Amino acid sequence: MVTRISFGIACCLALTVSAGCDEVPEGTGGAGGGTGGGDPLAEGTLVEVPTGDEPTYVDLDSAAIVTASDPWDLRFEGKNIFTNGGASGDGDGAAFGPNDLAQFGDDTVPADIPFLFEDEEGGAFFRWFAYDGSTHLLYSRFHVYGIRREGELYKVQVLRFYDEQAGAPVPALYQLRVATVTESGVGETEVIDVDGTAGGMTEPVESDPSGCIRLSTRAVSLLTPAQAQASTDWDLCFRRATISVNGGDNAAGDVEAVDLMTDETAGEQLADVMEKTAASELASFESPDEATLTASDVVWVQDGVISAFSNRWLVPGKSPLEPGAFSWLVAASDGIEPFFVAFEGFDGATADSVGTVRMRVKPIGGSLP
Repeated sequence: MVTRISFGIACCLALTVSAGCDEVPEGTGGAGGGTGGGDPLAEGTLVEVPTGDEPTYVDLDSAAIVTASDPWDLRFEGKNIFTNGGASGDGDGAAFGPNDLAQFGDDTVPADIPFLFEDEEGGAFFRWFAYDGSTHLLYSRFHVYGIRREGELYKVQVLRFYDEQAGAPVPALYQLRVATVTESGVGETEVIDVDGTAGGMTEPVESDPSGCIRLSTRAVSLLTPAQAQASTDWDLCFRRATISVNGGDNAAGDVEAVDLMTDETAGEQLADVMEKTAASELASFESPDEATLTASDVVWVQDGVISAFSNRWLVPGKSPLEPGAFSWLVAASDGIEPFFVAFEGFDGATADSVGTVRMRVKPIGGSLP
């Protein structure tokens, strides 16, 4: 049986205490160390994937470009890669990574990969936490996020994911720092609690509400997913380990967000993140001002579909764009066949385009988790 799990559920396993979910420190590799020697990319089949205005579809079994009407496993759109499953397709595809590039030299599914990620909705808050797979605990990275709504500017920092109730830590009881940002300066910093437990310790159902905040008033409302999708009267919603922005796919609002510290993610190690506190990270919250949020290089985004590849297969801050030296475990659209994929490089890449992707594809043995 293949175990697939959404990002929000997978990385909130402290709520359900299930199998491990290794937070993979970007730049250091993840599950599996690989046993192959020499150049692992000497194996597999090279597939040259052109990218442009239209999606490009790849069938991993034939290692070939196909059409949307054919069976496909990966879809390339601009700088994004999606699997044929979850929110991205009607298949049973999923993926796990990034993993150590040396893993590509292996011939079977690594035993230490606990599950596969299905594509789902996400955005600027996609990697707001680091995950300790040994204790199943989440730790805020204490990044500072900018929020923009119809000319209004705010900054937000997640201070807490757990709070104590009846002597025990309860997850998804968020605490936030929030401040309004204007041309005349930064407003008073406020600390706000938001209940994102969505029903308690079991997997939430659609009728379970969770906390959503309107930053202009600091008002917090409990909304079900359907109510949130239909409402413009909130900016951020908190549901288990997922933080959503009211803008983008399936949103009624036009809110945008940016991780002002996204370039730091690649170098962050779990041990360092665990040492951070609300007090130690106050200065990082106080620093950004109106000039920071309106700078020309700030990339505002709305929520959309994300995959295991999103924001993780490219080297941060590189221009022209470069692929990271990682391998990925991918389940084909049938949910049965396992493959390794890795990226040799890009031809014709720019700061905004990956050009033609040189991807290595390798079918492997073993059973998917």
